[in-house]
Amino acid sequence: MRITSGMMRRNYMNNLGSTLGGLAKSRQQVETGRKFLQSYEDPASAAKASVLRMRYARNAENIETAKNTQKWQDNQEDALRQLSDIATEIDKNYSVQGVDDTKGEEGRKALAQSLRELQQSMVASLNAKYGNAYVLAGNDGQNPPFELKDGKVLYRGLDVNDPDNKEALEKLSKETSYIDLGFGLKFDENGGIISSSAFDSAFPGINAVGFGQNKNGENQNLISLAGEMADLLEEEDFDHEGYGKLWESFNEGSNKLKDQLATIGSRSKFLETTVDRLETEKINITEEIDGTINIDAAEAITNFSWASYVYNSALKVGTSVLTPSLLDFLK
Repeated sequence: MRITSGMMRRNYMNNLGSTLGGLAKSRQQVETGRKFLQSYEDPASAAKASVLRMRYARNAENIETAKNTQKWQDNQEDALRQLSDIATEIDKNYSVQGVDDTKGEEGRKALAQSLRELQQSMVASLNAKYGNAYVLAGNDGQNPPFELKDGKVLYRGLDVNDPDNKEALEKLSKETSYIDLGFGLKFDENGGIISSSAFDSAFPGINAVGFGQNKNGENQNLISLAGEMADLLEEEDFDHEGYGKLWESFNEGSNKLKDQLATIGSRSKFLETTVDRLETEKINITEEIDGTINIDAAEAITNFSWASYVYNSALKVGTSVLTPSLLDFLK
């Protein structure tokens, strides 16, 4: 095969162009810190980066949602803790032993007045808000869930001690409000959310203070029991036995309240763990994006130095490849 000088020049110029292109690309990488600027330069990496950016955006949204839910949960826990403190005070200072005949009728009336004030404090704690929403209202966060009206305790407008309301109150006590925190939200065949795939942020306050009657037909609601205890204290003939039974029922309800507080605490801990997991995932995704799009500075400079060396070498080779022509001699 005959190789002409023209063929050599064309081949050389093509190679020199490729070398110059490599030099330009390596210089661009040093200047921008990126492996590529246009998707067509590396379609596979560009597609991967697009998927990673979507994952990053979803993760950021989940982190924000989880942190807002944490604040909501903290307000629920604070409200229950205030309620528990009030219940503990009644347990300690208003027992049968603490209310004896030595206090006299006036002393008992003073205790009764204090109990009624504690009743109001319990209602206020149960009507705690986060922003514009009531945190212990189940699914209805727009309206105050509890009301003390004419000696009756109402939850969502229902008398908590009325046996006719038992079924409705049980339904309200099981209300849920699921939030997607990135667990992989799933639905059952009826379109309902599968509980393990989301976080339930609802806490119906009726579960904290009780409703209905026990097996002995006695009211179980803590606010109502405190009112009934106050009623007995105001009577001229103090009923020690009746008061003792009310206090025992209150004490039992107070212990159940502490169990509910522990449940809220475990949910708060779960949220804390979830936020930590999401933050770790954010770091991992960021590192993966960085490895896909960006180039290490030392590697980029090394590549540029090599490309410069190759280009300069190619220029030197060109002096021997591009031989003088007849026109050069004629000049």
